[in-house]
Amino acid sequence: MDAATTATAQARQLRADELRLANSVLLNAYLDDPFFRAVLPSDDYEQKLRAALREELQELWQRQQPLIGIFVGEAMVAVACLLNEHYPLGQTRFWNWRLKMALGSGWKPARQWMAREDAFLDRFNLRHNWLLQFIAVAPAYQRSGFGDLLLQVLVQHSVEQNISGIATLVYRPELIDWFCRHQFSPVFEVNEAEVVGSVCVYSGSAV
Repeated sequence: MDAATTATAQARQLRADELRLANSVLLNAYLDDPFFRAVLPSDDYEQKLRAALREELQELWQRQQPLIGIFVGEAMVAVACLLNEHYPLGQTRFWNWRLKMALGSGWKPARQWMAREDAFLDRFNLRHNWLLQFIAVAPAYQRSGFGDLLLQVLVQHSVEQNISGIATLVYRPELIDWFCRHQFSPVFEVNEAEVVGSVCVYSGSAV
């Protein structure tokens, strides 16, 4: 994709009928995520991950959380999922989420997912902040500036909504470097299922 195509991209909230496509974009991006690799069963791993992402997306949509997509024409090229302070995390997760996640991916992965969130909340207050739960760019549009564009959109959106900061949990070193280039800073680590992730927090100003 060339710069002109990137310049014509538009950002907007996802519609309900776009959640399946968003799930596919996220699945590709998180297929080799160290945390999911550690907690999900190796048998039918991809199917379990797809189910976990599907249930989380559905829950985020129903709870009216910010689900932002970047589109070129009708094509979804990137997607990000944000959680605000009103979304229950960790042991406060809704029972229907626990049940659906347990049925789709297993009870142990669901418990480890919640334990990771509890460890995050022990060190970071979501009041007036957002958690960037997922961010991904479709394979055909990677290394073309769409991820950078999406992150800029999220930062600008947070300023418009009077959000103090954005935090995200990152496991891969190259992604930590990418977030740092966008004025995120690693502030502490979370260790769950013997996998260490860095919590990176946006520390700059809107661009």
